Amino acid sequence: MRRYVLGVAIVWLCVAQIAAAETIEAESKIVSVTVFPDRAGVTRAASLKLSKGAQVVEFSPLPAQVDPQSITAKGSGQAQVTLYGVRLVTKQLETAQDPKVKSLEEEIRKLGHHHQQLHNTKQILEQERKYLTSIQAASSQQIGKDLITKSPSASDAAALLNFLDDAMLKNAERDQAADEELEELAQQLDKLRRELERLTQGRFKQETAMLVDLEVQEGGPFQLEVSYRVPGAAWQPSYEARATTTAAGDLELASSGLVRQQTGEDWTDVALTLSTAKPAMAGSMPEIQPWFLRPWQPVGMSRGGVANGLMNLAATAPPASKSQDEEQKLNETDDKRERAKEAQLALATVEAQGTSVTFHLPKPESIPADWQPHKVPIRSQRFQAKLAYETTPRVLPFAFLRAKMTNATDAILLAGPVAVFLDGAFVATASLKQIAPGEEFDLYLGVDERVKVERKPLKEHVEVSLLPGLRGKTKSTDYEWLTTISNFTGRHIAVTVFDQLPVSEREEIIVESVKQTPSEVEKDPEKPGVFHWLLELNANQKQELKLSYRVRHPVDMQIQ
Repeated sequence: MRRYVLGVAIVWLCVAQIAAAETIEAESKIVSVTVFPDRAGVTRAASLKLSKGAQVVEFSPLPAQVDPQSITAKGSGQAQVTLYGVRLVTKQLETAQDPKVKSLEEEIRKLGHHHQQLHNTKQILEQERKYLTSIQAASSQQIGKDLITKSPSASDAAALLNFLDDAMLKNAERDQAADEELEELAQQLDKLRRELERLTQGRFKQETAMLVDLEVQEGGPFQLEVSYRVPGAAWQPSYEARATTTAAGDLELASSGLVRQQTGEDWTDVALTLSTAKPAMAGSMPEIQPWFLRPWQPVGMSRGGVANGLMNLAATAPPASKSQDEEQKLNETDDKRERAKEAQLALATVEAQGTSVTFHLPKPESIPADWQPHKVPIRSQRFQAKLAYETTPRVLPFAFLRAKMTNATDAILLAGPVAVFLDGAFVATASLKQIAPGEEFDLYLGVDERVKVERKPLKEHVEVSLLPGLRGKTKSTDYEWLTTISNFTGRHIAVTVFDQLPVSEREEIIVESVKQTPSEVEKDPEKPGVFHWLLELNANQKQELKLSYRVRHPVDMQIQ
């Protein structure tokens, strides 16, 4: 009992000492920042010279939106110190004299919350846009092939295309609306803050401070750090893929982070870390809601959907190949560049922490609170890639260079946009999905105009004849197509040429007299009618491919 009473007395003595402790205003600076996809963790440090006794160290001013649950403190030094806790306080430096101040502060607080909600909405829209883009890419290829293999009805194709167009349009409209609302909110907040500053200047001021309670048993120098999380910061990955057609099998993939922040304080010469963790996400599983099925109402076809897609794809084709003199000048320039020493890129240190990945940047970075994207390099990786060309002349007369690779590293490749550079020139923009370690993936490196693709009809002959037994007339149409692939890359290449035959779903429709030249083709077991030629072309070699077939059906039956 005596020991218990003594312990309680000691605790109350410590509390009383802290209550009467001296307050030290620390001169601190931000030394490190960890940026998450939707917020940032900030660490401030102060060098102190502590004397014996109870002390309260104050870090101020801090952003008003500091998460109270995230604040921590730690320290080390020659002084012997016991840390008792850390707390946030709002300091009122002077008494407000204008009744509008409180309402302005409340409105600013509400607009600040709405501002953060809009940023969260934009992140959700970005994920939705990526999902719709993946569906659109897959469906566009499938529709083009199904037009021959399955002969889908126009209403089915129109419904799918219209659904995707409508979903993408709504997504873009919502994203644009969020941007417009963010811009409007920023203007409103700026106006309100200037009004608040005018009303409170010299009269009333509030600021957030962090207080660290400690007891110094032995005085001396001490380094004290406090950490906290704030909203208003974000980052996303981006890539640059660089390959050369002369150094087959070697592809460089450089990753960067686009960092932006408006936390209310500038980050100057800080140790910057990028993390994929999402501390704001709930740790518990979300509750599932009822799913009600309703009749689907078909909608009209969106005009120009397919045509616009093909036009946009064609517009990404690089300019025509250079002349022989231009190529010689470029080669001479390349020889001079090879003699020069290339600068080495400072890269981040990658660390896996549970289900997340962190990137510790190699040098201090400065990110002002202006919400402008600041690009910082993360890492550069080289992959052994198998390069080959693929083309679907029936859809688009271009040859696409494809790199097939395996993520042989122990780190995840995050999803993000890819700027593709081929032989030093920007040729296309691609996208990378999230790739796990050891996973195989493809990356298309754009169109190579040096591989010429041409497809033209040779014959379309129609005959009408009488069926046996006076059962009516039949219509026969003979088709013949010529595809020419020419290799002007100056080296040996492999080209996969995809094509297709129409497939009948009715016994009255007959596809016959099929002839493919060369006859060595590989059929797709999962897609009826789809096949491809595998070509090996030497420099300046040309290969002609022929496809012919006949379609027979009753003359009064219209097919598509």
